Amino acid sequence: MNHKTPPNGDRFSLSRRDVIGSGLGLATLGLTQTTSAGAQSIAEPTSVPKAPFDSYRDYIAALEAHGLVVRIPRVNQDEYEATAMMYRVRDQHGMRGGPVLFFEEILIDGKWVKGPLIVNDCGHLYSECLLFGLDPVDDEPVRKESWASYRKARSHVEDMLAANGGEYPQIPPVEVSASEAPCKEVILTGDDIDITKFQFIKCNPADAGRYMNTGMVFSRHPKYGLNIGTYRCHIRGPREIAVNSEPGQTGNRHWTAARSRGETIAKVSIALSSDPYVWICSSNKIANRREGPVDELALAGGLAGRALKVVKSDTNDFMVPANAEMIIEGEIPLDDKRPEGPYGEMVGYQGRTKDEQFWMRITRITHRKNPWIVNNFTGLSGGSLMATGHARSFYKLKQDIPEVVDFYSDNRAVGVTFCSIRKTAPGQGLETARKIAESKFNSKVVIVVDEDMDVMNQGQMFGALGARWQPYGGTEIFESLPGLPLDPSMVKRGKTSKIAIDATRRWPEEGGPEIFPRWNRTLLEQGAPQAFARVDEQWGELNRNWRPG
Repeated sequence: MNHKTPPNGDRFSLSRRDVIGSGLGLATLGLTQTTSAGAQSIAEPTSVPKAPFDSYRDYIAALEAHGLVVRIPRVNQDEYEATAMMYRVRDQHGMRGGPVLFFEEILIDGKWVKGPLIVNDCGHLYSECLLFGLDPVDDEPVRKESWASYRKARSHVEDMLAANGGEYPQIPPVEVSASEAPCKEVILTGDDIDITKFQFIKCNPADAGRYMNTGMVFSRHPKYGLNIGTYRCHIRGPREIAVNSEPGQTGNRHWTAARSRGETIAKVSIALSSDPYVWICSSNKIANRREGPVDELALAGGLAGRALKVVKSDTNDFMVPANAEMIIEGEIPLDDKRPEGPYGEMVGYQGRTKDEQFWMRITRITHRKNPWIVNNFTGLSGGSLMATGHARSFYKLKQDIPEVVDFYSDNRAVGVTFCSIRKTAPGQGLETARKIAESKFNSKVVIVVDEDMDVMNQGQMFGALGARWQPYGGTEIFESLPGLPLDPSMVKRGKTSKIAIDATRRWPEEGGPEIFPRWNRTLLEQGAPQAFARVDEQWGELNRNWRPG
């Protein structure tokens, strides 16, 4: 769906019915079919690329065919229109229910720069299914964010894990020649290198400057092997970028170890806008290195179900995705750190300036003609696809605690984790919350609820706190545990207090009432099992498309 903007970049009206490929919008595209459960399974058109996707462009084409892309001819980022637009999309559609924004031209530092700049490319939950060739599930009558699609994709990955001994499968990559690699179509060296000419933007007025924040940074350790990590990179000049790998992150550990070995330079390659499988490996904790080195390119191939095509970097030994939009090569001076930041962090607050951080001298850029660049409005847009990264954690948690029914570390409220259990014994809710708080560093507030609660539904979670939780006896507070370093409330970096909350129905043995009342919704579902299906069939479209006025 194309929404035209005037040449001066004036704002436009963005309605859910026009933008999101669900409900009436999907029906007009001929992309819906009703399932026996009353939800709608979204059939993939036959004329577009199908999973596994060989390139980022194929992935976007599949999303566009499902009505999930809005093309915007021009946007004025000197006035932060792209940022404000992303906030409006988030306000209207949630973090995981909005469209991809495809900006074809961007005003940067007074100059119109050719795009595209792509935003929110993982921002709709249908994409979780499309990644694996699964039909998304339209549960729009329930809510605007299709959590049924997320759960379907997560279950698919859990099946992959179960078939592979609890680990992600691996398929080694295959090398192709430079002439076969789209990322080598244009080669820039020497004075021709100028990273500032590309469509990277300053996301927030208080940021230190323009950033590339979706780069996949390749580093290597002689013992632990290859790592691909996503670290924000502040563009400080035509051939200089800061590389903000935090202490404790793998890239930082690799470079710190190299410096301790007496090395003065670390070679680096950065891939931009690769296929979505490499992006998942780079932006999630996928690799399990406890038993030795793991090739994350092989992990990406395992997720895709086919070998990834790779090509050798020109100035170092890193093999990089051949179909990436851009490869940046360079070197990190290990004995010269420089300040970095501030930058708007994932928790939704402005981060501090880092006094000493690694930086990189760019020695070569290779790219496709008219490269596509992705921007992540950190903490605002959806970031990476979630189901794959969550699946192993969920799989292992259920093995450790068989009573676990569902689990979600809510990135709409970073630091808050919800878990539902099938309660079988007194004290089980608080014990489960305690185990999660102690084992998962980014779970600062852990809330455990009964199995009839939907952990993706924040309204239900707050409802459980109000109606099922007793603070006295249902709470445990930890003074100091490992926590998310980006938490702005921390006094000592990397350490946080935590709270474990049992918001399950309290049994009499736990000090609860002799008879705990039933939930009205459950009574409706049991007493009138066809009511929701009848209402959805008769008035679902009316409910979805109603607007005030």
